[in-house]
This record gives sequence, C-alpha cells and structure tokens, in this order.
Amino acid sequence: MRISKSNVPAAPLRWNPERAATEFGLTHVTLRKALAKNSAQPDEHGLYTTTQIVSAIFGDLHSEKILTQRQLTRRYELNNRIVEGTVVDRAELLRLFAGVADAMTSRIEASSLTREEKTDLRRDLSSIRPGIDGIAKRQSKLPRNGPDEEDDEDLDEQTGRRPRKPRFRQKSGFVKAP
Repeated sequence: MRISKSNVPAAPLRWNPERAATEFGLTHVTLRKALAKNSAQPDEHGLYTTTQIVSAIFGDLHSEKILTQRQLTRRYELNNRIVEGTVVDRAELLRLFAGVADAMTSRIEASSLTREEKTDLRRDLSSIRPGIDGIAKRQSKLPRNGPDEEDDEDLDEQTGRRPRKPRFRQKSGFVKAP
C-alpha cells in the first residue's frame, strides 16, 4: 500500500539542546542561555522545536524586517507629501511669519496709533507662533501627553499661552544662605 505525503501530517522536528548546539556550532550552555532569554519552554520530553531554537539563536528577524518596512513606508509617505506640497515645513513657516511680524512691528511703532492700539496689534502678532503650534498639535497623529510633552489643559484658548505663574515670595523670617 502506498502512502501519499499529503495524508501524513508532518511531525515537527524536536531537538535536545546538546544536539541542536552541535548542529548550529554552539556550546549547549550558550544555546540554553539563549533559550532561557527567549523564555522558550521545552515539551514534556525536554525537547525544543526548530522554531524555538532558530528564534533563540538568530532572534526574530521576520518581525524586525516588518518594523523596518513600516518605518520606510512611513518615511516615503511623508517625503511624498512634502514633495506634493501637502505638508509645510513648520520652521520655514515660522521664519516667514517672524519676518512679516518684524516688519509690521516696526511700522506699528512708526505709526500715529495710540499706545493701546499699538499694544493690541503687537499682542495679535505675538499669537502667530502659539497658533501654528496649536494647529500642528491638533493635526498630529502622534500620541499626546507623552513624557516630553506637557499637558495643554491650562493653555489660554485665545493666545495659546500658559498663564503666568505667580512669582515666588520669600516668607518673612527666612534668610538667604551666604
């Protein structure tokens, strides 16, 4: 009677650490450390699958390749958006607005406006950068309130600035150290 290969389930190869270490050119101690580092658990006979052995020796190369490809895809998408002009370089935009704000400020100062009107116009001009930063944060798909980002709940909605903190006042009776 002939047995076809498709009817017989393939039995996975199982290795004992000593035999696998010899096959892969390692010491069994090194292989056991790598298996322990990967948290690989042997079966009831103390044997490991080929996948466990290969993963312990070479790492998870497949997952690393996928992560690398995702990062490359993200970089290409961003570069394409920049080339298409759908993304504006924030630093360049701020430089442009700073030049415009400087020119307008000098004209405001030279004008015959009242002091209050000049102050109002300068305040409006100073809201450009916080406004751009606010737009960038709202458009960002990055997680908010990470370790490097402060909480935005206390920002003034009109100016986009944080309110000034009261200055520290030294209580009477305390003396500065010499």
